[in-house]
Amino acid sequence: WGGLVSGVPGGAFGYWASGARKARPGYDGSLDGFGVHGVGGILGSIMVGVFATKAINDVAKGQAVGLVDGNGGQILTQLYGVVAIGVFCAVATWVILKIVDAAIGLRVTKDEETEGLDTALHGERVQ
Repeated sequence: WGGLVSGVPGGAFGYWASGARKARPGYDGSLDGFGVHGVGGILGSIMVGVFATKAINDVAKGQAVGLVDGNGGQILTQLYGVVAIGVFCAVATWVILKIVDAAIGLRVTKDEETEGLDTALHGERVQ
């Protein structure tokens, strides 16, 4: 039942996040990586704090593990984890983007974009 309770909202929020970001000007995320995987992963990580149970993993040696066992503090622990992972990913992405930008650049010129990238970069034209 935990999968259903966390999966349905996870799918709904992921769908919403994918559609909402596409409406923003300048957003070029054709794969919806953040909307699907980011939002779903964040919600799933938080829901671990709800549905973690000693019946599955008795890491706490008989003590309550998640909210269903009576330990609401696990949700806060999961939130700390989500924030830590988010900060790490943001910093790592920034470093990688700076390296790529210095090496080959991140964007094509406006003229190349207007001409079409098939022609500008590959010398081919789509029929």
